[in-house]
Amino acid sequence: MNKGIALQLLRIPTNAGTIVAYIEGFQSVQDKGTVFAELNGKAVTASGFNRKKTIVRAIAKLHQQHAIQQDFTK
Repeated sequence: MNKGIALQLLRIPTNAGTIVAYIEGFQSVQDKGTVFAELNGKAVTASGFNRKKTIVRAIAKLHQQHAIQQDFTK
């Protein structure tokens, strides 16, 4: 019996810290999935059908949020 949520974990080291991406879904070709990415306490989500594109979209959102935060702290 399969109960609970199966998450995949992706860690990407950067100069600003470690990006941690939690990947949920994408079990078959037609399944929708969600990616939760976080860096230094900031978190974003992205949903889609293509696993790679969704991961890239989540990391791009995180980068944009991180860049905006740096602009305001100067």
